[in-house]
Amino acid sequence: MKNSIIFCALFIISFSAKTQTREISGVVYAFNKFPLKNVNVSAKKSKMQVVTDDNGRFIINVKKNDNLTIEATAFDRYTCHIKEKDTNLRINLIYENNERYKEIAIDEGIISREDLEYGLEHLASDNNIYYNFTDVFDAIHYALPAANFIVENGTKKVMLRGPKTVAGSNAALFVVDGVIVDDISYVAPSEIVHIKQLSSSQAAIYGARGGGGVVVITTK
Repeated sequence: MKNSIIFCALFIISFSAKTQTREISGVVYAFNKFPLKNVNVSAKKSKMQVVTDDNGRFIINVKKNDNLTIEATAFDRYTCHIKEKDTNLRINLIYENNERYKEIAIDEGIISREDLEYGLEHLASDNNIYYNFTDVFDAIHYALPAANFIVENGTKKVMLRGPKTVAGSNAALFVVDGVIVDDISYVAPSEIVHIKQLSSSQAAIYGARGGGGVVVITTK
């Protein structure tokens, strides 16, 4: 009888851990300035769905290692993985600049005509997915999903072409705004405009230094 009670208690604890949720909040913006209303926010594991309020805010329950999907007419759908440290998210959706959906987004009250036109005219560089990241390497992982990360001599590097060789490093070369740099940890994601990996033929201009591939980062 005692063993049965212990088994039941352990089962309840295990079941509770698997089903436990926690609350996180966030704000959804466009052009990193204008809160978006009526944006759909859904959690994959908890199955919960909410919409943002007039101030672009939302509160949702998530499970461990959950993923959020944020969707709104005329904006690119954005999916993010929820980390244990995440409690309050700031999400910048990218406007597609599609005339077909523009009027729908305005009519649905997602964004006002005035805000949208101002954003397109004055805040084009803020129509940028990289505002959603707090670390440059998270931004690189989003732009280059196949990239792996290693640490060499205390500096974090990106590896594009397989494991480290006996002869040397296969780490990619970093080029920031046309300048070769060894460490990119100083780069703020909010300042990034574009991240790309050069093709083999393009990387050839850097000679042996580009043998592990080249990651080019353009900032504002």
